[in-house]
Amino acid sequence: MKDSRPTNGNVYAVPLEPKTPQHWAALGGRWSFDSGIFEYQGPLEGQRQSYGLALCELQLQDGRVWANIVFEDLAGASAGIVLGFQSEAGSYLNPQLGGWGSAYAMSEFVPGEGWRQIRLAGSIHNLQAGRAYELQIRQAGQRIVMLVDGVQIFEEVLAKPLAGNQVGLYAWGPHKVKFEKLQILSERPRAFVAMPFEEPFNTMYREVILPEGERLGLDVIRVDELAGPGIIFEDIKREISESKVVIAEITAPNQNVFYELGYAHALNKPTILLARRGRELPFDIRSYRVIFYDDTIGGKPEVERNLIKHLRSVLQES
Repeated sequence: MKDSRPTNGNVYAVPLEPKTPQHWAALGGRWSFDSGIFEYQGPLEGQRQSYGLALCELQLQDGRVWANIVFEDLAGASAGIVLGFQSEAGSYLNPQLGGWGSAYAMSEFVPGEGWRQIRLAGSIHNLQAGRAYELQIRQAGQRIVMLVDGVQIFEEVLAKPLAGNQVGLYAWGPHKVKFEKLQILSERPRAFVAMPFEEPFNTMYREVILPEGERLGLDVIRVDELAGPGIIFEDIKREISESKVVIAEITAPNQNVFYELGYAHALNKPTILLARRGRELPFDIRSYRVIFYDDTIGGKPEVERNLIKHLRSVLQES
């Protein structure tokens, strides 16, 4: 299966291929990994809680994960995909089947607190043991979409970016859970650009921000490039939530730019601020790190170097 999905009018230059994990590390419970079938076989002897956690070698910043899940018995059972794992001492996300008496759930593991419910839907009595359910998770920035057998169940914007990018499997209960046809498809992360649509900012976007972002493997998006009959704030908020980073040119006191920047800060999203030297910044953002630049031919290489450095830092931290 190839993915050449258009993203705001652009098509990926190279179609991306889904991958099946080949290597696993079991951190909790008993597991078997054989010929594309991954099975949770129950808790280890002496394990305090009846849960299973296993991580694979593949990572995901943006993209999709599919798996068919088959429960041996639904009594006290749940199973799902682990997203954003960094360490057992950190938080991570678990879109899942079963949990808290529900058919569908999205939860977050919080160190020191345990599992925190984010969304619940349906009754577990409507699930059947022995039946394969296709669980599909789409991750774009902080927007997580959960589908079961092609039906969308949840769409959630997380309050902050995921801590890590490791992918794994999760199961709960004393009974076996089988995971089949697991595939992971990585997609290009996005960078949202907030700036006035006039010169000299258009040149800055066209000659610096766009090419440097694409060189680092980002889909660079500006509001005026969005397809559709008009631009509304809900579309802008969606694009910001789905982006890995927001780049904002804040030289001019533009209300739209500061609205977009404020929404990004509300989501705790990484932001990179650009401003021409010699301009006084608004009081509220003076404490943020800003890349200052000279609007000259000689200033272009400097802003390119600084922008690349900041973008690489954001991508490496995830």
